[in-house]
Amino acid sequence: MKPHRLPTGPRQQRGVLVLPGAADTSIAWLLGRWRQWPVHWWNGLTVALGVALVQMVVSRLAPPALAHIASQLAMACAICASLADLPGNISRNFKRVALAGGLALLAVAAVALLRHHHGWMGALVAVMAFSSALMLSWGLRAAAVSFAPILAMVFALAWPPEPLPVVLASGAAGILIYLAWAVISGALLQRRFRRLALAEALRGLAQLLHARAELLGSGGAAHAMHDWLGNEAQLAEVLQTARDQIFPHVQDDPRSTAVLLHVIELRDLMLASRLDLELIGEDPIGQQLRTALVERLKALTTAMEHCRQALLNEDSPSSLVLPPVSWPTVPAQDPRGRLQALLQDRLAHLDGEVLAIARALDRELPLPPLPLDLLQLHQFVTPEGWPMGLLKAQWHLDSPVLRHALRSMLALSSAFYIALALPWASHPHWLVLSVAVVLRGTLDQTLARRNMRVLGTAIGCGLILLLSLVPNLLLWILVLQVAVGIAHAFTTRRYLITAIAATMMALLQAHLADPTHGVAVAERLADTVLGAALAWGFSYVLPAWERRNLPRALKRARGALQLYVRQAMTAELTPAGALSQRLARRQAYDALAALSAALQRSAAEPRRVRPPLQELNTMLDHGYRLMAHLSMMRQTLMRRAAELGPEGLALMPPHAERLARALAGQEPVPPTLQLLQDWSLLPDVGPTEDIRPWMRRRLQVSMDDAARAGQAAESALIAMGDDPLAAPVTRAPG
Repeated sequence: MKPHRLPTGPRQQRGVLVLPGAADTSIAWLLGRWRQWPVHWWNGLTVALGVALVQMVVSRLAPPALAHIASQLAMACAICASLADLPGNISRNFKRVALAGGLALLAVAAVALLRHHHGWMGALVAVMAFSSALMLSWGLRAAAVSFAPILAMVFALAWPPEPLPVVLASGAAGILIYLAWAVISGALLQRRFRRLALAEALRGLAQLLHARAELLGSGGAAHAMHDWLGNEAQLAEVLQTARDQIFPHVQDDPRSTAVLLHVIELRDLMLASRLDLELIGEDPIGQQLRTALVERLKALTTAMEHCRQALLNEDSPSSLVLPPVSWPTVPAQDPRGRLQALLQDRLAHLDGEVLAIARALDRELPLPPLPLDLLQLHQFVTPEGWPMGLLKAQWHLDSPVLRHALRSMLALSSAFYIALALPWASHPHWLVLSVAVVLRGTLDQTLARRNMRVLGTAIGCGLILLLSLVPNLLLWILVLQVAVGIAHAFTTRRYLITAIAATMMALLQAHLADPTHGVAVAERLADTVLGAALAWGFSYVLPAWERRNLPRALKRARGALQLYVRQAMTAELTPAGALSQRLARRQAYDALAALSAALQRSAAEPRRVRPPLQELNTMLDHGYRLMAHLSMMRQTLMRRAAELGPEGLALMPPHAERLARALAGQEPVPPTLQLLQDWSLLPDVGPTEDIRPWMRRRLQVSMDDAARAGQAAESALIAMGDDPLAAPVTRAPG
């Protein structure tokens, strides 16, 4: 897709001064394309408007003598509550925002009582750091909530001392007003959020198709493999976000559900596009076959982007036409002619899913019945709630969550006491904030935050210095509101932008709350650099190296593959069987994605503690290949089970058990691998004529990948000092 370009009008592209009115034209162009705005833009906009509404309402309703400070207090508490205001289900969002607001108000009250007692204040910092980090026991859903009390504590320390009733009343008013705004704005934007979540799923799959084409075209280059695995891990998260937002509303929006189900199936079929490519060869015919596959995958990438644009613009993608594939002419005596027939059949299924997505988006066409009903779809939605069992499961020193909580407690309390001893002790909370935002649960995240935080703070301080040349209170308030929205919008997208906006927000908020202190740019920059250094140093205290947790993740991935093997090959061809297959497939994808993400995070760790990369990469590679084989066999069983006959179907259950044993390292690698890579030994008939010999070959090749994945897993577990035969340790609720 070509990038959109701003209208040039009277301006020159490479040049020069923008004539009056050109900026207005650009803004109008941007506003005119509101349907293209990504979800984080909408989220940031609603947060900024909500915080502005809080400040305006409280300043109007508060007594005149307290209007300024009350509005600042209310706005600060609203900002803390807004951290948990994320796109998604209205009920879930309400609970998150209410919880974040309640914790923020509790932190504000505690600071108001203890701020003059440095010893107790340091203890409060330690307790809040520990408890906030421990909230990550509930996963990503708690991440935004967990930071709210830390930010509230920082804001409260920036205010001049005020009576506790004023602080509590102002903070509670800000939280309640923002909570009402979050419900209203969320309800108004629910349909847009669902559409954008589906668009992100389409974009993620298009990126994966492109990465697959690059990997195939590069002949399996290391960088292309790295990009592909990274896209696999990212797509798993994007798809789950889309499930959570779309599946509960299947009755209101069945077309979006249908599109998402086709996206999931297309992802599964696309994985199978890598199979049997070792048989293509490197001669001219083989290169032409590979080129045809690469061009087709790129065409599908373009088609997916076309569907995404149609979805966002609420147009019909019915004009979507896939160009014919330029297959080479394979001599009749070349066995690769039968391989070409197999590849053609495989691409036909990919084409069919892409065209099905386009048809599902066309509201003028009837929508076929969905394969799953509402109750079945709910089984794919992330469970709601905060079960205490997840918290109890972290009370052991091997838990990365508990280690991070202890590390955060030591780091933030140390930062507070160090700040009191510095020559510039007027803002000790800034050093605490710098450590809190930089110190993450893993070293790679901490390093990335460290660099972006320092650079973003430097840029933000520079912008504040420029802004200080225009001493206009209304302008400063407006910039503060914009900074709130930008900081919220880009937290998980581009943290550098968040760091810039957050620096401006903190400096302006502190100055507006207490103008007597001025705008302490130099102190802010020094505290950020020192805080980033402290966070970096404390990241080596009680470290949770990936090597400690990878054995558990590896065993979980192996177990999920074993479950999917049994479900894909032995489940009955009924709606209940199809549901169990889908659930097992989702679990296997998620487990492999989690293993891949952990492996990528380990690249930033010291060499002496890194896990065995070669063995784990081999496990992932052959694990995904096994998933592709299972996808092919599952599709064959769904479409052509009758052609396999009773004898062919009888092979499935015992072979599933052999695959499960191979994944456990209990089956040797078959000695027939060389034969399986020889194209002269392909079945004598094409797959459209007789599927049975092709299914037998698929069983043989899948055994090779399962055995290699199992052996790599065994070697990795031994290298990490773990017992390969032990079951994965799970500390689940209850």
